[in-house]
Amino acid sequence: MAVLSRYGLLASLLWLGGCDLLTDSYRVEFSDGSWREIAITPFSDEAHWREGCATGEIFTDLVLPLKRGKKVEGKQPLLIGGERFELDGDSLYRSNGMVFGHSPDHIQRGLKGIDACRGLRPVRGGLPKLKARGFGD
Repeated sequence: MAVLSRYGLLASLLWLGGCDLLTDSYRVEFSDGSWREIAITPFSDEAHWREGCATGEIFTDLVLPLKRGKKVEGKQPLLIGGERFELDGDSLYRSNGMVFGHSPDHIQRGLKGIDACRGLRPVRGGLPKLKARGFGD
């Protein structure tokens, strides 16, 4: 009876948390700190696509349709929002050659940042200098 109650508790936690507990996230981080992340739930026909800047600004947050192809030699083709991807182990490969690493264990670092983040990035020395009151001049 105790075994059934444990499984019942586990099943109720999964039901309350939904399938989000099983979500796999794949992330690429660029040299300027901007990032792109795709989250895929195993039983869903949607993928969550997010992009953001090093400043913390998230400028893309989309739910895109997901179509899965048949696995061939351990690689599964995916169509996310009409674009081809390939899932191979802990990496998600984009059709343009970009690699998304399985996060948080591994984050693939890319060379070029996201153009929309370049205007948001503070210029070196461009932030105002704050002075504390009561500490000298």
